[in-house]
Amino acid sequence: MNYPNIIDMNSSFPELTGITPEEVAQNLRKFMADKEAYSENTFKKLTSVVRAWAVWCQKNQIAPLPIMPDCARAYFLELHEAGVASTSITNHFAMLNMLARICGLPDLKNSTEVQLAMKKIRRQSVLGGEKTGQAVPFRLADLQLASHILSQSDRLADLRNLAFLYVAYNSLLRIQEIARIRVKDLSVNDERIIMDISHTKTVVTAAGVIKHLSVPASNMLKKWLNTSELISHPDAVVFCRVFKNDRVQISETPMTTPSLEKIFQDTWRLLGRPSQTTNKGRYEMWSGHSARVGAAQDMAERGVSMAQIMHEGTWSKPETVMRYLRRLKNENSAMSDIMER
Repeated sequence: MNYPNIIDMNSSFPELTGITPEEVAQNLRKFMADKEAYSENTFKKLTSVVRAWAVWCQKNQIAPLPIMPDCARAYFLELHEAGVASTSITNHFAMLNMLARICGLPDLKNSTEVQLAMKKIRRQSVLGGEKTGQAVPFRLADLQLASHILSQSDRLADLRNLAFLYVAYNSLLRIQEIARIRVKDLSVNDERIIMDISHTKTVVTAAGVIKHLSVPASNMLKKWLNTSELISHPDAVVFCRVFKNDRVQISETPMTTPSLEKIFQDTWRLLGRPSQTTNKGRYEMWSGHSARVGAAQDMAERGVSMAQIMHEGTWSKPETVMRYLRRLKNENSAMSDIMER
């Protein structure tokens, strides 16, 4: 991350910061030395927001550090007026707070004017009809239909795609977590494959996460591993590129997120599904999060407890799961059940 040269900035730090530009620069260097303490996704978000903030500050001839509350307020409101989603603005708020903490500077959480601006943005967004987007769910019926069609193909790419869809739906792992699974992370017990996942977005411990696949998912994954001959390469990633001539590129480098998301998109088109109404240009068809959403909905409809759903998807907050379940049919409503009896 290319951060500004704090020492050379033509700005004077207010007395209330209690820290010198040299100390801020040193704090940034320490952060960069230990940036692996954060996930790659968090670091990318921070980098993106810092760049956007720096560009805005340059345009308005404002020093990016320290982050002054009145400047931050103007920045957030300008994003809102430009049509940026309130959830994205909340992310900018969180990342700028993170930047301030890294630098050892006062963050924005204690600023009344910034808090009021954020509350105003959220309220106006809701009253203006903004709705939180949600990935189009990839449910069990979708998996079964995809399995029926793809299993008739002799192409290795189709076999890989089908094995991927089974693992994604069965495990509820995030797409980046699936991408880094290696052959050596798999073992077989009583016909079922057990996946030893080193870590997830919310579980970063030495114990990792153990995922037990169903017999159908295990059989499909074993078929892919044997047919592709990946089974003989323990260090290779389970899901890798397949060329048009049906040659498998055995690799230790995970496939990119767009490449794996394309599997969902290609399956959507294969099943002849019409494009959905987008939310700010997103969620037109299945995406990387679709299997998690669909699996959560299927479990909820079958009476699986919230605690178990959270465990299966390694979710840390029930609010996240509830967002995925909000569009289920009304028969899941306790009040509807009472009134219809």
